[in-house]
Amino acid sequence: MLLQINNLTKLYGKKTALDSFTYEFTDGIYGLLGPNGAGKSTLMNIITQNLAPTEGEILADGKNAAEAGKEYRKLLGFMPQQQALYPDFTLTRFLYYMAGLKGIPKNRASDQINELIRRVNLMEYARSKLGGFSGGMKQRALLAQALLGEPKIVILDEPTAGLDPKERIRLRNLIAETAFDKIVIIATHVVPDIEFTAKEVLLLKDGRITDGGAPAELCGKIDGKVFEILTEQDKLAEVQNTMRVANITHENGRLCVRVLCDTPPEYEHRAVSPTLEDLYLYWFGE
Repeated sequence: MLLQINNLTKLYGKKTALDSFTYEFTDGIYGLLGPNGAGKSTLMNIITQNLAPTEGEILADGKNAAEAGKEYRKLLGFMPQQQALYPDFTLTRFLYYMAGLKGIPKNRASDQINELIRRVNLMEYARSKLGGFSGGMKQRALLAQALLGEPKIVILDEPTAGLDPKERIRLRNLIAETAFDKIVIIATHVVPDIEFTAKEVLLLKDGRITDGGAPAELCGKIDGKVFEILTEQDKLAEVQNTMRVANITHENGRLCVRVLCDTPPEYEHRAVSPTLEDLYLYWFGE
């Protein structure tokens, strides 16, 4: 599958939510990183045809998505951030309902639903009402509905938001398992969710791509800009006022402050390897 986004722009009056966004996606996981208002949700809503662009086009394997209409939407699976589920529906009923909305014949839906419930590890709760599900269980139910119809393009909006570490890891691994023959686009603020699973990460700000590439490649661009400073408590305010601080820990009675700066700091320091979280802070941590 090849998903081509060409000069996608969305205007709300004089406000530009998405500005000439252009990119090509192939099978694998892509991460969208950026602050609130960067254009991530706008992009996902345009790709899923929940929103019409002001300009630009989307091509799926060379076919114009707007012209393909229903045939294009058959390729899509969407997991929204909001857990607006039907509390009185059982998980099985919910998935049959969603399969019906997607136009999946009941005989095909039956096999898919049983397999998806197994994959998201909810077999024990197949007949349980969604209103009694935990946050993590609801997220897994939403992922299951996104995968109904065997979509080739899966859009996930903050899939692990609000989950405890164990549930987050479980869902993250589940997403990775699905991405061998699909384009999976994840918008998230939880940077570790994509640091080790995404083949490419796109950094968005003000509706534009500021940078993109493999996580290791992107982190390499700030190599030599991440340091750990060893200092005393009374110097902390001074450090915070002059550098971007990523983390503060205690080490042998002193403070160890992880900072980002373009030149080595004048304090006692050591250079450290950058992470994707450091990169996010470097770009968006004004």
